[in-house]
Amino acid sequence: MKKSIILSISILFFGLAYAQTPVPIDSIYDLIKKSSIHSKNANWTNIGDGFTKRLKAAKNDIDSIKSFVYVFEQLNDYHSAVIYKGNYFTNYPTFDDSTLKYLSPLVALSNQRSGKFFAETLSDKYLYIQVNSVQAMGANVSLFAQILSDTLSRYITNKTKGVVLDLRLNGGGQFSSMVAGLSPLLGDIYIGGGVNGDSIQTMTFKLKNGNIFLNDYQMTSIQPKINRDLKNLPVAVIIGPATRSSGSILGVAFKGRPKTVFIGENTANGYTTSNDYFPFGNNLFLNLSTTNSIDRNNKIYKDVVTPDIIIKGGDNFISIKDDDKVKAALRWLKSNSR
Repeated sequence: MKKSIILSISILFFGLAYAQTPVPIDSIYDLIKKSSIHSKNANWTNIGDGFTKRLKAAKNDIDSIKSFVYVFEQLNDYHSAVIYKGNYFTNYPTFDDSTLKYLSPLVALSNQRSGKFFAETLSDKYLYIQVNSVQAMGANVSLFAQILSDTLSRYITNKTKGVVLDLRLNGGGQFSSMVAGLSPLLGDIYIGGGVNGDSIQTMTFKLKNGNIFLNDYQMTSIQPKINRDLKNLPVAVIIGPATRSSGSILGVAFKGRPKTVFIGENTANGYTTSNDYFPFGNNLFLNLSTTNSIDRNNKIYKDVVTPDIIIKGGDNFISIKDDDKVKAALRWLKSNSR
């Protein structure tokens, strides 16, 4: 009898929100509980109690949606979000003042350079290429992939002895565009995927003829113009605290690659998950972390991608040749490209 009363109260509280949002709030909550990569280790009894209290206090639809921020907080999930009426409701990480002072300009610059690729030749024989965020859907997924691939082909010559791949300002977006554009450096190979909360692989990434396949589905359709075999060319990948989401997963795609080193700082904490997008009507969506990333050797990345050579600070995006991390990358390339 006691259990029936508790269940009735819970249904009543959820029902209060039904009239406030396009779909019943509990349908979104149940999906998070079922599919979140963080679900297995969560205390759903406590989360449910706290969530119900917030719904009971909700005065409007926005208050109801904000209740999901509490859920993400309890899951220690920084990557998931509910998007409602064009606004993002998520669990933002907090930083101390000194970290925030360092990180804020990087994130601002990352936002400014979204959708742009920069390349230049260093020391006459090393290619520097900065791959930033790509926001693309539909036909634009392949369009951006081709632009990146063409950028790579324009700068790669027979004299090129190595590549500096800079992902420090890559805040994520369309992974398919980025990895297909860089496919000549990776070759036709399995490059990783994702695992669920039971560490069972549910997603695979494979490159074939310069295009990326998610499981067996081809995500891009491009034609790389590089005739030279680059998969054994030394590559120094630069990462940092503004590298997040699919920017981090792009880094994972290079983990385990021969003649590859990672330089810089840890990527943003909590952003190595892959997300699924669930629509709940025209103006309500759930972007949910459902898998942890794995590399080609099936190593799982639950939190961050780590560098092999740690260098903190010293970033100079105005004059790349004076950047401390780029200098370290060139030193490594020179000693590994003979």
